[in-house]
Amino acid sequence: MVIRSCLTIVFDGSFYKAVLECHNGKDYSVASVILGSSEPKISLILKLVNNDYQQFHFHHVTDKTQKIIKHVNPKRAQRLANKVIKHQGISTKAQSTLQKQFEEKKKVRKAKRSAEKLLTHNLRYQKRVAKRCKKHRGH
Repeated sequence: MVIRSCLTIVFDGSFYKAVLECHNGKDYSVASVILGSSEPKISLILKLVNNDYQQFHFHHVTDKTQKIIKHVNPKRAQRLANKVIKHQGISTKAQSTLQKQFEEKKKVRKAKRSAEKLLTHNLRYQKRVAKRCKKHRGH
């Protein structure tokens, strides 16, 4: 089995972002990490890849259109990598996967927030009812 990984660093207007793509057989996974507003140094990137790789939250997608990977000459692979970096940046597949991950997180956040609102609403209601009952005790 062949495992391919790709690290792309992109400046999205205000922050530098690292996008990690991993092709593992039929699976495709993507993780995004915000690096900060200043240009990342090589030491930070190496630390990110070597030490912090286990902490990334990858979003997994099953890849149904898997191509057969043949051996590629290293010089050709380097040329292809430079061409992709020069013209493309982040792949659209990575962008769509990250968008799906964002939407899922948004749904979870929304559900959590609505549950909290309902809980606080019920708590306020219970306090109001208890206060009303206490008022009408008849001392």
